[in-house]
Amino acid sequence: MNVLPEYATKIDVPGATVDFYTYTRNDVTYYQFDTSLCEPPFPMVNAMRGIELINATDHKLVMINHKKPIGLFEKIKQNYDIFTEDLEDGRVKITFSYKAS
Repeated sequence: MNVLPEYATKIDVPGATVDFYTYTRNDVTYYQFDTSLCEPPFPMVNAMRGIELINATDHKLVMINHKKPIGLFEKIKQNYDIFTEDLEDGRVKITFSYKAS
């Protein structure tokens, strides 16, 4: 199951160990990556690199992972809203949004 839009563009994210992509939908810029096949600590490492990209309310980060990264949620919940969606193939889609002050 591919959850990345066909029109997404690959981008370079310093310190990331997986490919990151960007796309725009409804005036919101999305950054997306997939760590569903990665072993710890790489999902957390890549999530932290991605979080650095979303410093505005019109930016969102989408992480595809094999499970909900509860440790990450606890670490960032004060500054980011987190929405999770269970995918049909057993993976989880996590969308992070920057909380406005």
